[in-house]
Amino acid sequence: MDNIIRPTFGKPRPEDSLDDRRVQVVTQRVYGEAGGCRVCLVHDDAAPEGDVYKVVVGFLSEDEVSTVAILPATPEGDTDAEIVALGILRTLAMIEARAEGPGVA
Repeated sequence: MDNIIRPTFGKPRPEDSLDDRRVQVVTQRVYGEAGGCRVCLVHDDAAPEGDVYKVVVGFLSEDEVSTVAILPATPEGDTDAEIVALGILRTLAMIEARAEGPGVA
């Protein structure tokens, strides 16, 4: 997955970060569910970028998630992760509402 919001931390992106390995993660925070998806926060201290927070999104019907943002594991990174996660959650809710269409009176 190449469409991830990534901090550069002052360094160019390493080529090996394109590896699509699956790893087991533990959810630190669940922001909510919308549009058949769940938006969560994962803390990954073994990431190639170092100690980071990852905002992940996955279908409710599956166990796999995709990383959509990687932020430094700092108080500021936590705040930014929350902003990103809530923005994604709101977008999913809007798409879900649009798909249902307007109500009939």
